[in-house]
Amino acid sequence: MAKPTPLQFRNILVAVLAAAGFVWSMVVGLPWWVSAIVGCACVLSLASAYLNRPGAD
Repeated sequence: MAKPTPLQFRNILVAVLAAAGFVWSMVVGLPWWVSAIVGCACVLSLASAYLNRPGAD
């Protein structure tokens, strides 16, 4: 398995933080749209990490 690039590492870190923020927003009871925005940030960060993998064409 290839070593992640710095951009991938940053995207994975943001995805983990966004997932934690999503769980926190659900537990605290913030409005649904805040949770949706944070959830989208998590999904987009994971997608960016995948698309920026080494050897991707």
